[in-house]
Amino acid sequence: MRISWLSPDEIVVVREAFDEAKTTYEDACVQGAFVAPPLPAGRGVLDWDHIAEHVARAERVSAVVRDGGLVAARARFGGSEAAIEAATLAAAAHEAEALALDEVIAVLTRPIDPYVFYAPFLELLISLGKGEVPRVLAVYEAFVAAYAAVVAESLHGAARVGAVRDGLADVYVSAGRIADADALYERRHEEDQNDVAVALSASRAYLASGALSHAVRWLGVAAARATSLGRTAQAAKLRQTQEAVTKRLGEPN
Repeated sequence: MRISWLSPDEIVVVREAFDEAKTTYEDACVQGAFVAPPLPAGRGVLDWDHIAEHVARAERVSAVVRDGGLVAARARFGGSEAAIEAATLAAAAHEAEALALDEVIAVLTRPIDPYVFYAPFLELLISLGKGEVPRVLAVYEAFVAAYAAVVAESLHGAARVGAVRDGLADVYVSAGRIADADALYERRHEEDQNDVAVALSASRAYLASGALSHAVRWLGVAAARATSLGRTAQAAKLRQTQEAVTKRLGEPN
C-alpha cells in the first residue's frame, strides 16, 4: 500500500543521512523540534528538512510494528498528530486486515503532510464508511479544503487538488447530493480546459448511480469538449454512448 509521494531514491538518501550522522529516527523525532541530519555530500534533495522528517517518522512507526506488533504500535502512535505516522500505522493495520474507520479518519484529519499519498485513504474512507455517510462526507469535505490550502501552490499541486475534488464530486453522487455534485463538476470542468476527464468522470458516476438524465447531459458536455479540442473520433463515440443512454431513459422500468 503506497502512502508516500517520495521516490525510493529520496528515501534511500534520508536513510544514508541518518547512518552517516550516527543518529536514530527516534532521537530525531522526540526532540521538541525535528532536527534533520546533514544532507549527504553530493546529494541534492529539495525541502530536505521536511523530507527527512517525513521518512524518519514513517520509519520509527514501522520499527515498532516490526519489533512489537500492531498492538504496540497502536498504543505508541495511535494519538500521533503527524499524518505520516498515522498513515504508516493505518497501512500496517490494513496489511493485518485489522484497519478501523477511525484509523483512516485519523490520517485525513491530521495537519496535511504534502508528501503523504492520500488516495488510498480516501478510498478506504468510502469503503469502510458506507454505513456512516454524513460522517464520511464531513471528513472528506474538510480534508479537501485543508489539502487545497496546503498543496495548491506547490509543484503539481493544482492537479492533486483537482483529483481530490473530483473524488468528492463522485462521493456526492453516490450520496444523492446531486446539486452539490453538479456544482463541483461544473467548477472542475471549467478549471480543466484541455481535457474531457472531468465530464467523463461525471457521466460515469451518474451512470453508476442510475441517474441517467444527468449522465446523458455530461456525455454531451464531454462530447462538446472533445470536439472543441479536435478529438473528433472521441466525440463521435461519446455521442453514440449518449444516444444509447438516452434510449435507456425511454425504456419502461
